[in-house]
Amino acid sequence: MRFSNRKLEGLPEPEEIVIKDLASYIQLFSDGKYRNYLFRGEPTNYHETVSSALRGDFRYSFIEMRNEFKKEVWHKLSSDERTYFTAFSQHHGIPTNLIDITTSPLVALYFACGNYKNPIDTNYDEERGYVNLFEDNFVDITNIITKFEDENLLEIYAYNRENILFDMYIIFLEFEKKKPYDFYKYLKKLNDDYHYYFGTGLEKMHLPKDLVPYNNGDYKREIWEYAFDVMNENKEVKDLLSQLENTFRKVSYEVFLYTIYLQRFLQNILDFTEPIWWFNIMPNFKYAPILTFERGRNQQGLFIYQTYLSYIEQVYNAEILAQQRVWPDKIIVIENKNLIRKELDFIGINEKFIYGDFDNVASYIKKFNI
Repeated sequence: MRFSNRKLEGLPEPEEIVIKDLASYIQLFSDGKYRNYLFRGEPTNYHETVSSALRGDFRYSFIEMRNEFKKEVWHKLSSDERTYFTAFSQHHGIPTNLIDITTSPLVALYFACGNYKNPIDTNYDEERGYVNLFEDNFVDITNIITKFEDENLLEIYAYNRENILFDMYIIFLEFEKKKPYDFYKYLKKLNDDYHYYFGTGLEKMHLPKDLVPYNNGDYKREIWEYAFDVMNENKEVKDLLSQLENTFRKVSYEVFLYTIYLQRFLQNILDFTEPIWWFNIMPNFKYAPILTFERGRNQQGLFIYQTYLSYIEQVYNAEILAQQRVWPDKIIVIENKNLIRKELDFIGINEKFIYGDFDNVASYIKKFNI
């Protein structure tokens, strides 16, 4: 029997592990098997994980809310709080496209054991909690987001503002070095989607419809000729290649091609207002700012930066929100939430520790003295 609702065509169904007590949960992590994972606890079996800004009524107003918040508080903030203002906004309840995750499985367990009551017309699991495990195959874009704190990363990328192509090449290069086969899979998916959505009339940019197999990295020999075709296409591409050649001893042509290919795909979405609702053509992005507030430190927190494009489709004048799916690799199903919450409290994982502010410390003390 499966408990989670994570089932979507085109995405793998995450493995489920059922846990009934804290000792069994801790035992899961004792051999280091999940050392390279990040965690997110949720109190019920949501169909998917979506950032607060990209759901409900916040979808087209969260940037305005963040800017208004900035006007009100900017003069009071420390240097770090200003540098990582999106994280600061998330901490104080402003909707953002960030999704909280943690390096601590115990912190994730605390949130999974939270109480949940169904609103009207929903039927989620009120008895069990869920810890989502994400293998840390993320690309760290903290430095890039710091440069473009107030803007949509994918829009900047689509039109190469501030020469962001160079920055994106660097992070994709690091990803390809660490996860060469995963990089190939994203290249193939990008190529498949490019042909599907924009094949007619744009053949010059295309790889063949059927990208050659990975074959232990031998596909790179085939990539060269297509990268070569792109190199002299326009001044923007020539400038990027020149900058890369002046910076690196050797240019990775498969990463170069992917970087340009992805930019064109995003630009075509916006220029042609193609109604694409979600995409899986790039690795997930990780945002790991310095969290100086106590809650962030105690929760060992960082964020998934959920990428998106928001635009108006021209034919029907419809609002389109294309977004990247955030999908776990494994899910730990938590039974006996009340018991485990008490066990967590015994070892010091409680609201006093998790939040750390005066109000939550006071609330925790009141609970045990009334």
